[in-house]
Amino acid sequence: MQHSTSASASEIQAAIAAGRTSRERVVEEHLARVSEVNPITNSFVELRSDEVLAEAHRLDAERGRRIHGALDGVPLSIKDSYGVAGLHRTNGLPQNAHVVDHADDVATARLRAAGGLVLGHAGIPDLCIRWNSISGLYGAVRNPRDASLTAGGSSGGDAANVAAGLATIGLGGDLGGSIRVPASWCGVYGFRTGPGRIPHVHVDAPGGASLAAQSMTQIGPIARSVDDIEAAFRAMSGYDGRDATSIPLALSSTDDRPRIAVLRDETGAVLDASVVEHLDTTVEWLRAEGYVVDEHVLPDLRRAPELWAEIMGTELIQHLLPQVADAVIDSERVHLEDMFGAFELGPDVAAYLAAQEERSLLERSFSEAMSAYDLVLAPLAGMPAPPIDFDDHIGREASIALFDRMRSVPWVNLFALPSLALPNGIQIVGRKYDEMSILAAGRAFERRAPRVEIATPSGVAAA
Repeated sequence: MQHSTSASASEIQAAIAAGRTSRERVVEEHLARVSEVNPITNSFVELRSDEVLAEAHRLDAERGRRIHGALDGVPLSIKDSYGVAGLHRTNGLPQNAHVVDHADDVATARLRAAGGLVLGHAGIPDLCIRWNSISGLYGAVRNPRDASLTAGGSSGGDAANVAAGLATIGLGGDLGGSIRVPASWCGVYGFRTGPGRIPHVHVDAPGGASLAAQSMTQIGPIARSVDDIEAAFRAMSGYDGRDATSIPLALSSTDDRPRIAVLRDETGAVLDASVVEHLDTTVEWLRAEGYVVDEHVLPDLRRAPELWAEIMGTELIQHLLPQVADAVIDSERVHLEDMFGAFELGPDVAAYLAAQEERSLLERSFSEAMSAYDLVLAPLAGMPAPPIDFDDHIGREASIALFDRMRSVPWVNLFALPSLALPNGIQIVGRKYDEMSILAAGRAFERRAPRVEIATPSGVAAA
């Protein structure tokens, strides 16, 4: 077998089943790579090395070559904002450095029940509200494909860990692109699942979430292959009564080649030429795979990202930021004030409710346009991964310009849709609860695209 740090979940399991490696050896190889690469990427912020080695040793003794579970023997990275028993859940804030979870969150527990081996917590920005991953507690996560660039946010640590071969699969969350943006900037796959598919239950932190967070946040996996994405998705999916949005709806597979609508400038996004080139290539590849791909069939969606920013911004500026302004790092506070301050609607409840009503009407218009289409092919960020300081104290005008380059990201959250980020900066968006059509199209893309190889930062020996 190739080195386990560059292998997929199925390749790791095949090697275990054939006796070519063991779970303990797989964990040892990943921890060795973490020791080499993490000083550069700063993507793992807390490890459970002794615990996971003991777990792998025990499973080898109990199971030997027999594979039990879709993720048996597969090393995992978990976003800091999701509970892992015995690890700190900090949300990037120094004031939470002492907070330790005593139980796994439901998503983590289900990954473990499928045999996954949790290596540790991955880095995030303060409060997980940023397209960069800079924490007042842990510092900046760097992109393993170029350490001068950001890994994206807020699931930047997980994307960097997967891209660098520090973990096979990562667990992230997406309120405004926080899975899809870092996955695409790190050159891996990231899946924002549909509403209610994966229960969002913090066992040790049962507090409520804001309206925007409830309606627009979803949990999902990050991986180097679509098969690994699906394996983790299936392992985490399923009803849990503690999550009011959870749905008891089975996943359905399809062999159809549905129609795809292309989104280019309907959101008003400013796109680099390289992004347009990747979109054009992806259109060609999917057509070659038998998909019908149509252009210029979607309605004007310029208000969609703005409505997301108005709803999010109002909740942040009027409610959350006054509570945490002294707790977050200065660059985070200024970023929130400059970007979301440009869109927030003030203390008038009527204005906030009007934005919610407009969201509903725009979603209806989009759904009508999608009656003839199952999927949307769209850009993600309007540019490749930028420098690590791309959003640091840039001012109100530049913050609005940055938002204009990211307009193709948050409309998906506004409508609570599932979406698969591709390694080339493009996303495949689907109807609610039709994740399997998205993954099928992702595999069609994968058949044409080069295999995702792990990144080795300068100065580190190749795995």
